[in-house]
Amino acid sequence: MVENTATLKNDIGFISYPVEHGKLVVREILEDRLVIIAPPGHPLTRNQPLTPRDLEGESMIMLEEGSAPRRAVDELIRSYGLSITIPLELSSNRAIKRAVEAGIGIALLSLKVAHDEIQARRLTALPLSEPSMKRKFFMVHHKEKYISESLQRLIDMVFKFAQDHAEALS
Repeated sequence: MVENTATLKNDIGFISYPVEHGKLVVREILEDRLVIIAPPGHPLTRNQPLTPRDLEGESMIMLEEGSAPRRAVDELIRSYGLSITIPLELSSNRAIKRAVEAGIGIALLSLKVAHDEIQARRLTALPLSEPSMKRKFFMVHHKEKYISESLQRLIDMVFKFAQDHAEALS
């Protein structure tokens, strides 16, 4: 995405990590919290907010290597020397939510991704006390890219969506 935008193959791009690139403008558009999701009644639902140590010995359903939530969990495991079991590694947020609902384990996902299931009380969101449990999204475009009226409208819509999203989670 970064290289395609830098070489003007893309008008704009969306990434989940900040980059420094001499040809690009990088603008943060959205921040989302990462939370542990568990089925209602799971023993961890009694300890809120969770500390990373509360995850010791838990079965965690993981997103595939390279995803932001996976990197966050891997960093927690490394930083705190945690021992967890990984019964499943999946590439779909939807599949992870269903596996958690079925009681196979807990998972770390974006609050926005699990919002509907949390509202329906099929899942419980357990915030972690770890301050780094946030995920940011950025929009990139070439510094010299001509921003047409229609492209500007799209950019404005993206920022409006991000603002609405932030307000909905407040």
